[in-house]
Amino acid sequence: MKHHSAKLPERAKKWKNASKGLTRRGLKRILFIGSAALGFALLVSLVVYFTRPKLLWYIDEEYSAAWNRILRQIPPPFARYEVVSRSGDGIFPKGRFGYIISTSGPSGERAEGAPVEIYRDLPRSRAYKDWIVLAVDPWMVFRKHQDPEPDRSFLDNSNERGIILIAGSNEDAVRAWLYQLLQERPGIFLQGDILWKEKAASLVRDYPFQSGALTYSWIQVWPMVFRSGLASLYAPLSQARAQTPFRMGLLDATRFPEPENWDRYGMQATLLWARPQGSEKQRKKLDETEKWLKNPRTQTVIANAITWIPAHPSGTPYNTISWQSQTAWLRSSYIWQGVNDAQVP
Repeated sequence: MKHHSAKLPERAKKWKNASKGLTRRGLKRILFIGSAALGFALLVSLVVYFTRPKLLWYIDEEYSAAWNRILRQIPPPFARYEVVSRSGDGIFPKGRFGYIISTSGPSGERAEGAPVEIYRDLPRSRAYKDWIVLAVDPWMVFRKHQDPEPDRSFLDNSNERGIILIAGSNEDAVRAWLYQLLQERPGIFLQGDILWKEKAASLVRDYPFQSGALTYSWIQVWPMVFRSGLASLYAPLSQARAQTPFRMGLLDATRFPEPENWDRYGMQATLLWARPQGSEKQRKKLDETEKWLKNPRTQTVIANAITWIPAHPSGTPYNTISWQSQTAWLRSSYIWQGVNDAQVP
């Protein structure tokens, strides 16, 4: 009996080979279709990413360069953003969403009969209306740390605490003194334009300022702080932070000495505010960004970038005078600023 070969019939071979060929072609087709689908999905994702709305940081022109550095150092949660400089009282662009970042914040409580606006309990709330305080530039009295801390008697011409320095050619410096001298009780200022003008005219005669006080700029007055002899200077913290590290290390900062019978105190300060902008639906996208703005680490970076102090009590001050200024800010019962259109010389 003949045994048939174990070889597959020719037709079966063809079917097998055909099956193998179909598998290869199918696999190639699947890979091609999959690659095309993946590429299309990637393209759609890129289009969506690059065409979706950007969060707008609409910031005072003076601080826009610093804000770009801040965003690089501590990136916000909303990755797509645009920084646009704001000049004057520029209005936030219609149809956009984001934040105004400005020192021109909400109007405070107007002091009766005086060119002053007051923000009560601001160091605790760190918010006013729908504005958030990010950083603070408080006015402090600076002196060499070996000099005695000034008390109210330093205003007397016969005092033994040396001279008081003033950048008298700077309008803000003169007004800052008027705010202090015409505050008769905590948060209560003397009334009347004539009184304020008369006080401005007699300021350098009535108090022990340096000779020729009204001719000095900030640049000219700071070297006098570091000379021998007792001297003190009422100035914004940012002015002190502009000094060399060596000079800053020689300084102490205290709040302006108030009368002994006062049971609370306030301070003058420039404030950096943030206010959300956009429709109600758009603002929902800002929740995480608001948390980022209120974070003490974020506020520390902001404050250091513009040489101020963070508004948050857990923010880290830059150095000793920053810590002293932050302590004074946090213990203040109220903050005041001059009214922009104040009729004061």
